[in-house]
Order: sequence, then C-alpha cells, then structure tokens
Amino acid sequence: MVVGAAFCLAVLEAPFFKAENVQVAGAARTSEGMILEALDIGEDQSLLLYDTAEGAERIAALPWVKAVEVTRQWPSTVRVVIRERTVSATVGSPSGREWVVLGEDGVVVESRMTPPTGVPLIVATSQIVESAEIGGQLDGIERVLEITQDLPLQLDPWVTTWSVDNDGRVVAKLVGTAYASFGAFEDHRTQFVSLASILDGGASLVCLERIDLTVADTPVLHRNAPCMLEAQELT
Repeated sequence: MVVGAAFCLAVLEAPFFKAENVQVAGAARTSEGMILEALDIGEDQSLLLYDTAEGAERIAALPWVKAVEVTRQWPSTVRVVIRERTVSATVGSPSGREWVVLGEDGVVVESRMTPPTGVPLIVATSQIVESAEIGGQLDGIERVLEITQDLPLQLDPWVTTWSVDNDGRVVAKLVGTAYASFGAFEDHRTQFVSLASILDGGASLVCLERIDLTVADTPVLHRNAPCMLEAQELT
C-alpha cells in the first residue's frame, strides 16, 4: 500500500504533472502579471501539491477582484475565474487634482488624475480623500454612497455632482445653479420624493438657489433675491 502511494505521488510529481500553464477568465482590469504574482507558482511546482486556496486568497486581495475561484485542470493547468468589481462612484478632493474610484461595495480600486465618466462624482474634503488606501474602504462617505446608489432614475439627470463634508452632510449640485441639501441623517428616500415634487414643477424652479431637504418631508426653498427682483420687474 505504501509502495503504491509512493508510486502515485512520484507520478504526479513528474514533469508531465507540473503546474506549467495558467488560464484566466473574467479579468478585465486585473493584469495577468498581478494574477501570476499572486498565484506564486514555483518553477517546479507540482500541480497536485499546489495550494489553490492560498492562491485564491492572494488574488482576492487584489483591488478589482470581488470573487475568485482557483482550480486544477489536469495534467498541468491552474485555472483562475475572476469576478471583478463594477465602478459605483468616484471621489475627488476640492482641488480636482486627485480622484479615487470605488467599487460597488465601497472598496477603493484605483486612484487617478481625472475621474471616469458615467458614474456619480463625489467631492469630499481633502482629509477624506487623503485617507484612501487601494483595496480599503473610504471612511466618511457611507451616506453619500447610499444616496447615489438609491437615486431614482427620474432624478439622476438633475444631479451633476455630489459633495460631502467631514460631518457626513451631503449636498447635490443640480443642473443650473441650484443645490439640494440632504444633511447627514434624514431618510433619503423621503427626501427623493420631496425633491422630485419640486423639480417636476416648472414655476417653482424660478430663481431657485437651494433646496433644503434636511427635514425630509418639509423641504424649504431658498431663492436668489436679485434674480427674484429682476423677475418681478420684467412682469
């Protein structure tokens, strides 16, 4: 029995069963080099003795990787199937010179000089942005992320950028010159209903400067006084 086991092990450690090939599926933003480095397959690594669980754990630590499966394919291949994070938002400093990209679970996946298009733009304080670490969570933006992810489709075209301060107070810059203040603690779904009711009314948008939604079901409209005066003179 011992001889048979030793023979099988010797066969599986033979060159024919070395881990010589790697197949990768699902990696669009994670480079092959990063994957190979994380797999850490030695030159004479036996496929049988290669620890796929450890390889998967190292790949899972890469910033774009949300889930990964590492398996053996005989006689000589390690197969890697990756599911990457999708981009949910971009957070930048007030200067606009540095931006970090967030996955849908809030993980920082990369930093860049300019923001990508087609995702919510959030301006945070320099203190918040400077605390970002690739692969980690960005503290202080939980509420604004939740708001941007829940924003109804009918309101999405109205919002150009978001901002959040160190106390978690959220403000939406609207198309034109107006702002909507969401505050730090209110029920944002009720705030959405209040905001939609205002934006759907054409007359209510005249000279609008700020929409205070900090009391979710009782919005307060602030108008630009010189604009109102000029509008009255024209009528």
